[in-house]
Amino acid sequence: MRRIAASILVSICLVRPCHALVSTNVPLDHWSYDAVDKLANYGLVDSAMLTIKPISRLEMARHVAQAMHDLGRMKAPSPVVVTIIDRLRDEFKGELIQLGVVDGIYGGSFVKPIENPYVNYLYAQNRPDLENIRGDIFEQGSNYRLGFASRGVISDFAAFYLHPEYGGAFSESDRGLDLIEGYGKIMAGPIEVQVGKDSLWWGPGYRGSVLMGNNAEPFTMVKITNPQPVQLPWLLRDLGPVRTEWFLTQLEEDRAIPNAKLTGARLNIKPLPWVELGASRVVMFGGRGVPDVSVTDYAKMFFALTEQAENNQLAGGDASALIPLAGLPWLRKLPLRSVKLYVEGAGEDEAGGIPSNWGALYGLQLNDLLKTGRTDFRIEYAENHVDGKPNVFYAHSLYQSGYTYRGRIIGHYMGTDSRSVFMQLSHYLTGDMRLNLTYDRQTHDLSAESRPVVHTFECDLTAFRGTDWLIEAGYRYEGVRGEALEDNHIFQLQIVRRF
Repeated sequence: MRRIAASILVSICLVRPCHALVSTNVPLDHWSYDAVDKLANYGLVDSAMLTIKPISRLEMARHVAQAMHDLGRMKAPSPVVVTIIDRLRDEFKGELIQLGVVDGIYGGSFVKPIENPYVNYLYAQNRPDLENIRGDIFEQGSNYRLGFASRGVISDFAAFYLHPEYGGAFSESDRGLDLIEGYGKIMAGPIEVQVGKDSLWWGPGYRGSVLMGNNAEPFTMVKITNPQPVQLPWLLRDLGPVRTEWFLTQLEEDRAIPNAKLTGARLNIKPLPWVELGASRVVMFGGRGVPDVSVTDYAKMFFALTEQAENNQLAGGDASALIPLAGLPWLRKLPLRSVKLYVEGAGEDEAGGIPSNWGALYGLQLNDLLKTGRTDFRIEYAENHVDGKPNVFYAHSLYQSGYTYRGRIIGHYMGTDSRSVFMQLSHYLTGDMRLNLTYDRQTHDLSAESRPVVHTFECDLTAFRGTDWLIEAGYRYEGVRGEALEDNHIFQLQIVRRF
């Protein structure tokens, strides 16, 4: 843990001053993340660093610019890939103008009072418990959500973002307006300081993350990061592009230790265009009834110099590698373009400076099956069962509410002492229409004799109608075995007006 914390701190301190422009973040559920990931797996964006999310709109535009450039050097690219790049170019046109990639006028300051208004309808036969949707809670029967985004930039050094949403269930009279995300940020050289409510995702996982994902409600936090990767000086140049992030938040009052604090830091490096490495560290501390933490105490705690009973510490690392098959003579005849392998692991307790009681996630992506640019397949396996220690992961003897925020796991949605096997086939029917077929098997209470199992089958269709509309429709079936719960059928429809 000490080595992880020290590496992150050194990287932050060595970031060299340079001029950087402020930009609002791309929300975690935005379609452009999947699009850029597909382009990277196709071989068009070797600079992408997507294991610290959200990323800024300017950083996303930088990836789009590279894809536009590299597409011109590719022989007979897939029409689907061309359509994806065209759509990304339209979405991030303002930022591409700002970067000087496309022609146009950029004024330096702007306000978009309404952007991407949407309506979302969900019907569930029984009350659902859906993962990775910012802690949103739906009721049995019909539910609706109405929302939009508002954002602006002031003189290239300050920005704001607001995402209000009005929603409820038709069976309930209690309906209301919520601020889903809302923050302000300023730039100081290459460093960005953000204050407000936003989601975080750390790690290469697609369906889940061991330490930090958007399964829980977004934090109201202070966050410091370098939104554009930087190259460190001297011998550290061999690390490649570097991104770092640090945050501090206060958790809710209604928990075993009210108003506990949560802090964390992450380091990402890309020593080779096809390799990305990361290290993460989170600590839960303080709160009502627990001694206050001074600046000196915080430093000792962050570097794991205090007793574990005083705080809840987790740390780990991850790695991902993208392997293009065209450069491997013995594999180039296989009917796919590239293979991506990734792994993430994190430990719960301190043991001689090394995390122990590990949870892990493993992933495999087969990209561009049949080399048409249409089809991808991924499989992801996660488990945090520790032999002889039931329900130890995400749990703590003092912070008995566990690694949660407002009742939901902050890390992987499967919870403690569980296993998840996830598979997804993604296929573009046309350049503007994508079909996802998904299967997820969750097994809980692995230390017990009776192990409840949840089988989830999903079919989702995403359709872009010109430049103005995005329509998403899906059906989900949950088959429960061994729990006092019923099977569930869930239908969802979302319509977004893009402008």
